[in-house]
Amino acid sequence: MPRVPKLEPVAPRVWLLRGGLTGTMNAYLIEEAGGVVVYDTGEKGMAPAIAAAAERMGGLEQVVLGHADTDHRGAAPALSALAPVVCHPDAVEQAQGSGGRSYWDMSKLPPAIRVLHRVLHRWVWDGGPVRISGTVRAGDEIAGFEVVDLAGHAPGLIGLWRAADRVALVSDCVYLTTMLGRPAAAHVPHAAYNLDGERARASIAKLARLDPLVVGAGHLGPLTGPSVRAELEHAAGMS
Repeated sequence: MPRVPKLEPVAPRVWLLRGGLTGTMNAYLIEEAGGVVVYDTGEKGMAPAIAAAAERMGGLEQVVLGHADTDHRGAAPALSALAPVVCHPDAVEQAQGSGGRSYWDMSKLPPAIRVLHRVLHRWVWDGGPVRISGTVRAGDEIAGFEVVDLAGHAPGLIGLWRAADRVALVSDCVYLTTMLGRPAAAHVPHAAYNLDGERARASIAKLARLDPLVVGAGHLGPLTGPSVRAELEHAAGMS
């Protein structure tokens, strides 16, 4: 097994593993009796580190895809040899297929970033289609969290919500990064990658109404503290 990168505590039983070339890809490990559930898998090169971390914590029990874009399903094909991979029914087609490419409009990206992202999607981020073993829907329970529907950026985008301590893991419901991977205030994901921009904005508003204290996004972050709701409301255009 490879050396396990440092795991950052996010909340009780929840750990963040950062990875990728610039450390902007997030995978979350949730401890439960007997093993670990992984939420989102980052890029394909993160698979050994995720597997090693999970093994150290009792073994990988399940992989949950927040959505099926290339940089979230990236390590999932390799991890599927260790545990079942699940997602929302509306995300299955992309998880087992194009990884988002069928609805993206990358012409909306600046030319230099468009070229860079095309290279990264093909050679760095995407591990390819992954076999989905089962599906989960809003209201289902996973490792003490409730599945919530946050679609818009991608079909079948789901978050995990733990009301007891107001912790939300939300994948790409909200961006905390620029297209070059630099930190940014919370905002709606870039139009080039959105299935439905208005629904994406509505999902951020829905997240704000939950009034979370911790928001674990797909890249950088997390958002924490008493200003989280206000930051989300601003991102959703509510303030």
